[in-house]
Amino acid sequence: MKFLDPNNEILLQTMQYNDIEETASCISQVFSSFEPITRALKISFNEFYRFAVPVCQKAADEEISIIAKDRRTGEVVGFIISEDFMTINPDSPEGIDSKFEPVFSLLSELEENYRSCYSVKTRQVLHIFLLGVHEKYTKRHIATSLVRENLNLAKHHNFEIAIAEATGAVSQHIFQNFGFTQEFAIEYKSYKFKGKQSFSSIENPPNCLLMSSPI
Repeated sequence: MKFLDPNNEILLQTMQYNDIEETASCISQVFSSFEPITRALKISFNEFYRFAVPVCQKAADEEISIIAKDRRTGEVVGFIISEDFMTINPDSPEGIDSKFEPVFSLLSELEENYRSCYSVKTRQVLHIFLLGVHEKYTKRHIATSLVRENLNLAKHHNFEIAIAEATGAVSQHIFQNFGFTQEFAIEYKSYKFKGKQSFSSIENPPNCLLMSSPI
């Protein structure tokens, strides 16, 4: 399904199976270079790619994630990977580096906080998992368009609420502009995984937020 062409150069569409490898590559480039958590843990492009491929395979199955493509080249330049919050995620695939363990622990704590406070049904809460745009295509409002169209798609599928773990200052700002509000926060500097302050180097933003908004 194709959605819009915000500036006559970028095409947004639901992610398909033939987009998996290129989308995983775009995700890995963005997150290994700019994501505060990933940089704090020194997760490389290749390490992130091994994690991103099964994530994209699942997204293609569920058809509620959107990618942005350059109309001229067909290159994937942005993504918003979402899922039903009630999805039972499989065990971590083989080959995922142990560097990811503090990330999984941090995000799981935020998600469990949400589940402990709210009764959640299947196909009710959209979980926005990954959002990003390739460095060459920033400052063109592509991320904003991705969020807007993902929320529209979720509404079409009768989701009622959207949540996101906003780990960086840019994503927190984007979600705030869409009316997302903070549900829970974990301070990076004080968070410990197995006794180690894995994210103590992160100063901006100070907190990882779980944010939500009605759709």
